[in-house]
Amino acid sequence: MALDSKQPYGQELISWEVAEYDLAPRGVAWYVFAGVAALGLLIWAVSTRNFLFAFIILIFAVIFATHTTRPPQRYRFVISDRGLALGSRLHLWKDIQGFWILYEPPEVKILYLNFGGIRPRLPIPLERTDPNQVRKILREFVPEDTSNLEEPMLDWLARVLKI
Repeated sequence: MALDSKQPYGQELISWEVAEYDLAPRGVAWYVFAGVAALGLLIWAVSTRNFLFAFIILIFAVIFATHTTRPPQRYRFVISDRGLALGSRLHLWKDIQGFWILYEPPEVKILYLNFGGIRPRLPIPLERTDPNQVRKILREFVPEDTSNLEEPMLDWLARVLKI
């Protein structure tokens, strides 16, 4: 459901700005290693006549190069009495099955939203927002999933590899 002037997201309870994606600081060594790894995989794919894999490596390299050349956009994240608004998208409370917060500063400060079914979880960086205040507000509308105590493996891997 998109937001517009006819369909407000309700009374704002808390809000903050979030980046579209995390722009991890990468040194020259990281780019050299990534380039060598991509070139090695490309040579291996061509030598084994696996042209589909070679095409996938090339597409990944082009997407990554274009992705890193533009800065991430910033969006306003709002927790309201009707749901959660991220930019112009409103997620109603009835669509959210639960949430959990991982707070291990300075590396991990993330609110995870679970929509259930085939929809993936939605990670929202907390940045400078107080996690206890966010938790207190969210508990009024959706249950907290206390079984998730660690960062998901793919998120951890992406953070460690700076991708």
